[in-house]
Amino acid sequence: MVGQQQILSRFLLAPSLQYDQNHQDRIRQHWEDSYRFKQAAVLIPLVHRENGFNVVLTRRAKHLKHHPGQIAFPGGRFEPTDEDLIATAIRETFEETNITCYRNDVHGCLSTLPTISGYMVTPFIATIDPDYIPIADPNEVEHIFEVPLIHLLNPSNIRQHQFLINGKNHHVYNIPYKNYSIWGATAQMIKLLSNQIWHDS
Repeated sequence: MVGQQQILSRFLLAPSLQYDQNHQDRIRQHWEDSYRFKQAAVLIPLVHRENGFNVVLTRRAKHLKHHPGQIAFPGGRFEPTDEDLIATAIRETFEETNITCYRNDVHGCLSTLPTISGYMVTPFIATIDPDYIPIADPNEVEHIFEVPLIHLLNPSNIRQHQFLINGKNHHVYNIPYKNYSIWGATAQMIKLLSNQIWHDS
């Protein structure tokens, strides 16, 4: 049995496993054929609650061009005024959710992930103040909510769907939680973390 503190310590380590390679290669080839990936960053905010750690997630606004209505970690594209991608993740998180995070709250990052919208996304893992006051920016976020970390990382909660594209199998992951469906790049990041934790066990 892996305890909460054990999970957190492994969660904070950069993963040794890779994202689904076929899926990643297909996206990368598509965008390299048209233009270079744009850099982006997301924050995976961990908040300590009575029963362990929760993860803060957002539901993207339905009017957005990319991934409308999807569940996502707060974040966005790198701006020239950003010092680095950590600054991007911190800035975007505050703009979207009103959650303040400082550089010393960031504990590590995961492997970058190419997305179908043409971004190369770097996820950063951070702990945040349990007394944060969420305020969603209606231009980008419809809703802010928390999910127990143990639920997200439980392999039995991660469902896999396979699609045959150009003769190759591609995996899409889905994690249901209450009336939410977490999928796409967000679910891929969570799947990678889950693999690492239980593989290391």
